[in-house]
Amino acid sequence: MTYVRHLSLTSMGLAGVMMLAACHNTPQGLQQARDAIATELPAPYFEDLMTESATIDGDRLVLLIRSPEGDAERTRTSPGFASLQSSEEREMRALCAHDAIQPLVKTDAVLVRRFVDRNNNLFFELELPARECLNPPANAPATP
Repeated sequence: MTYVRHLSLTSMGLAGVMMLAACHNTPQGLQQARDAIATELPAPYFEDLMTESATIDGDRLVLLIRSPEGDAERTRTSPGFASLQSSEEREMRALCAHDAIQPLVKTDAVLVRRFVDRNNNLFFELELPARECLNPPANAPATP
């Protein structure tokens, strides 16, 4: 009985150390991912949208996607805005297939796509905890 309790406490301690290690690896992993993605930018995203930059904000890796012709205020009030945002939410999982993201899947990192217009007005922002990449869909394309 004492052996089982000791084994259980040891396992819990090891799990705690592993969780802390993952938390501490988040800043380093984020920097490495940002650096790797930044070498590919700017890059076309979809139609006239461009992924311009990758930055780190706390535990978040933020990809800035700009619409050079769009108007955020007008777009947010259009009838198709909800379906546009919904389709982009589904597309977030595509980030999981990017090689630079793989080291983040066991950390507390959060992947962010921030969509802005030519004047830096926000269309919307989407987040995906990197841990959710552990089980990506089989057909997720690699798009920064």
